[in-house]
Formats: sequence, C-alpha cells, structure tokens
Amino acid sequence: MKILLTGINGQLGHYINQKLSSIYEVFALTHESFDLTNKIQMEKVIDDIKPDLIINPAAYTYVDNAEKESELVFKTNYKALEFLAIKTKELDIPLIHFSTDYIFDGLKREPYFEDDKANPKSIYGKSKYDADIIIQKNNAQHIIIRTSWVYSLRGKNFLTTILDMAKFKNSFSIVSDQIGAPTSASFIANTIFEIIKKLDEIKKNNLYGIYNLTNLGQASWYDFAQAIIYNANKLKLEIKCMPENIKPIKTSDFPTLATRPKNSLLNNQKIMKTFGVKSQEWQDELRLVMSKIGRDSKNDS
Repeated sequence: MKILLTGINGQLGHYINQKLSSIYEVFALTHESFDLTNKIQMEKVIDDIKPDLIINPAAYTYVDNAEKESELVFKTNYKALEFLAIKTKELDIPLIHFSTDYIFDGLKREPYFEDDKANPKSIYGKSKYDADIIIQKNNAQHIIIRTSWVYSLRGKNFLTTILDMAKFKNSFSIVSDQIGAPTSASFIANTIFEIIKKLDEIKKNNLYGIYNLTNLGQASWYDFAQAIIYNANKLKLEIKCMPENIKPIKTSDFPTLATRPKNSLLNNQKIMKTFGVKSQEWQDELRLVMSKIGRDSKNDS
C-alpha cells in the first residue's frame, strides 16, 4: 500500500509517519513539498505518487492568528480539503482527515457525539467544520477523526509549553474552567495504524464516516498542567515549579482573540464499538509519554 501523508513536521504527521513507515510505503511530505494552498503542486504530487490512501493531518492551527488571517485559514483548512476530497474520489481511494472539538460551541454539559449540532465560535473552528462537510459531500470513502487537546514531546503544544515555562518560573496561572481530554499524538497514530489494517473491512461494510477519538477521562487545563508538573518532578526533570504553585484562573481572566469551547469532551463510543479501539485514562497516557523524555525520538511509539 502506498500512503501519501501530509504535514510530517507537525505532531500528528510525525507520529503517524513513525508508526506506519515500518510496514507501509509512506510518502511523507512536508509543507514545502505539499503545500495545501498550492493546488497545482498538490495535484502533481498526487499524480506522480499514485497513492492508495491519503492521510491529511496538515492544517492551519494557529487558533488566535486565524481570527486575523481568515483567507489563508480557509484556503488551507477548507479549499484544500475540497480539492483532496474530489481528487481522492476520482482515484477511488480513501481519505483520512483530522477534525477538532472547535467545531462545537462548548455549551453542552455532556461529551459531544459525532452527530451533535456544530456551532463553531472561531474562524479556525468554522474552517474545520466546513472541511468536514465538503469531504462528506465529495468522497464517500472518508474517515474523519475528530480529536482534541493533542499533545506530544514534539513541537509547540501544551505539554512542551508547560515544561518550558517550568524551567524558568516558580509559579504561573492556568485556565481552570475549560474542560477536555488531553490526548497524545502517539495514541492517535497507533489508532490510525489499526484502522488502516481494517480498510478492506471498512470498505466492505461501509464503515466510513466521522469518529471521535480522545483519551479517556476529563481535565481542565489547570488539571493538565498540574499533572505535567507532578510527573516532571517525579522524573526529576530540571524545573523550578511544583504542582501547588500553579494557580487556577478563569477564561475571562485570560482573554484571547479566538473563543475556546468551555467543554471539549468528545464521546468515544462509536470508534470503540466499530473498530475495537482501546483507549486509556489521560493521566496514564501522559505518564507513558513523559516517561520517554530524554530518549531518542526515533524510539517513540
């Protein structure tokens, strides 16, 4: 199987490439070699590779900057996916794409199901929701993985940001009234690997569609930060902060350009039932990820 994988310098792209390349023929593409704003380049690359599957974790993800760069955001997150959906339909191949909790307004009290009504409150969220719709419209062979609060030891994300802050600060404040399920990029990559192994079954039984995928449990950003610092101290990392020195604040105390959902919890029942996906509590996954700090990243799994 030839797999075209975009955005390999990002969190998801990196770990998906790492997981799949040992078994499949993966054409792992950077932004420079597969620019989502360059339709001519994308078409040429696809025609040259002739993939059996396209996986697209690449996206414009700078949520606050998106409020000021809507044209670029929609060109990257929406128009590119319209093209990819049409192109994969023409080639009669599946498209795996990644969506986000930001398509919801976060006002629901319970975890969101895949078919709950979307109501994005940010440019980023709207661009991702529009992509969900256009993919479903143009290629029935789609798997859209909707996830949230993705972190890893790679790049800029909540985990690496907190660890960097803790190296220089004794204390800091973190928002405590937004909840979600911290989800590791390596866990998502492992799940994609399992799903790809079942592509024949998916096609035979028409199991395409949208699937929520997160680690289990719930946390606020404040809870997540405390857990990171607790594990960092347990691992004897060189940091100055202790968990009790993290102070909870409200979203209103930390204004941002883009509105974040207060509730980012996603219900995982569908993906667990359909594909037998097994997740674990976010605290256990975080311990596993952080236990690899200092190891060669090539050995991450």
